[in-house]
Amino acid sequence: MKADSRTQWESNFRRRRRPSSVRDYRTGIYRLLALALLLCVPSPAAAQRVRGVLDDFVRGVAKVPDDIPMKKVDELVTELSKSRTVRDAVDAELKGAGRAVVAGEAARGVARSDDVLRLLRSATSDIDPSVIRRIEQLDEASRDVALVLAKGGQELARTLPDLSTRGRLLREGGAETVAAAGLFGPDAVRAAMRLDEAIRGGTVFVKDGMRAVTVADFGAAMTRNGDASWSFWKRHVQPHWKVWAASGALAAYLANPQAFQNAVGEMTEQGFKRLTEFAGEAAAAAIRGIGEGTGKAVENLDDAVRDTFFTGEKRWYAVTGSLIFLSGLMLAFGRVRYWLLRPFRWLNQSPKSVDKPGI
Repeated sequence: MKADSRTQWESNFRRRRRPSSVRDYRTGIYRLLALALLLCVPSPAAAQRVRGVLDDFVRGVAKVPDDIPMKKVDELVTELSKSRTVRDAVDAELKGAGRAVVAGEAARGVARSDDVLRLLRSATSDIDPSVIRRIEQLDEASRDVALVLAKGGQELARTLPDLSTRGRLLREGGAETVAAAGLFGPDAVRAAMRLDEAIRGGTVFVKDGMRAVTVADFGAAMTRNGDASWSFWKRHVQPHWKVWAASGALAAYLANPQAFQNAVGEMTEQGFKRLTEFAGEAAAAAIRGIGEGTGKAVENLDDAVRDTFFTGEKRWYAVTGSLIFLSGLMLAFGRVRYWLLRPFRWLNQSPKSVDKPGI
């Protein structure tokens, strides 16, 4: 019994003798973790400020009045900041602007961030500077989305110079349609306008039990599925617009693009069955055949040329003929001829007479 009481006494004594510095260190760690947690979770007021500046930014780049309502812009920016399509589009924009390639991973990251900021300032020079300053405080991925939105706003302003038309499209299509215009250019603006006119004209059929389609659905399909949806739209939907719109297939596609297409924008077997349910087997087969036929024709032409001229015994003739053709094409340019013939220019000069002293 005495041994147990002595063991308990020694344990209490060691606890009381624990250095205060250890306790202070642990307390400091807990306080730092709590502070970091508070900093990582934005306050409602801060979130509202970010939401407000994004709304103002989209209206500013699209050049529409401030009373045009905007919905879920902050959610769109958060979602698209994770999109590879957006980053690829920004990289292509930087390359097209002639930005220099910098060696080193860290240096490339800094240079890219600076270039995005410069393009943002250039694209938004005519909107409120305070809005731009707050956009510049966003993280790098969100600034990429802002640049896509800025480019989309420019495309809307150029393609739709009428303010009321542009305002209506932005009201119906939202920031998603602006982003689609930034990713895919004026053709996306015209596609959205065509859909808007069809919806207002009542030519987009919606089957019972399905929700009504909106222009915002088009923008969402194009931005959230990237190049796949835009490729599918151009190959399968756009050339057969009346069939898709009148059969109800267009509304079904915009509600769920993945039910019709795969990750690279090709029509799946499930999508073909869905299209058949709406448009009939003959129309669906024609749409799929023409859409796939264009790509197949190019592939078949390439295979035929390669098999005919660049295989077998004739391949060396084809290679030699191609080289001669390319050389002749290059010699058609004066600067190429100048530098190519420069070493032999002395052959066309008369020899100079040199006076020799008499012997």
